[in-house]
Amino acid sequence: MIHPTLDELLTPIRELYKDVKRKALMRLEYEGLHTVEAIMTPGARFYNDPASYAMDRYAYYVCYKCNKAYYGGEARCDAEVGENYDPTELVCGGCSDVARAQMCPKHGTDFLEYKCRYCCSVAVFFCFGTTHFCNPCHDDFQRVTNLSKSELPNCPAGPKAKQLEGDECPLHVKHPPTGEEFALGCGVCRNAHTF
Repeated sequence: MIHPTLDELLTPIRELYKDVKRKALMRLEYEGLHTVEAIMTPGARFYNDPASYAMDRYAYYVCYKCNKAYYGGEARCDAEVGENYDPTELVCGGCSDVARAQMCPKHGTDFLEYKCRYCCSVAVFFCFGTTHFCNPCHDDFQRVTNLSKSELPNCPAGPKAKQLEGDECPLHVKHPPTGEEFALGCGVCRNAHTF
């Protein structure tokens, strides 16, 4: 809708949409899914452009504290949450306690990588607006999220909350106990150093 009398109401919504679109396209490129081949996978829904695909693939939330959009995982994970959620739990990396990592001067908090809450792996999912998971823990989320703190393994912890032998963390970082959120730092900059 476009009408001069609605500008005051629509301008913030348009700005939010532009911000989410920009962030979704950056994430699509970061994950290497911005090519036509990735968007046009067999059996996939047809998308006219990368932006449509990105906006459909990713879930973005508005931070309860700063009112800015932040990446909240893949949209398919949203189905698990439904309409029953506490809006005060929707907090971006910059405003949450988990952002103890330094903010990247180049990328801000948009590409912070996190440790999986249930093992010593890099998280690839952020679900429920509160929890970071690696792929195996995400696949087993109903079991691992119901483990009590006493049932969680100590570092080194393997995927699906399995206790590993030895005493060297697979991430090679000092971090809080399993069951707590922890930011590892900027993934874009960290990956750039490996090339």
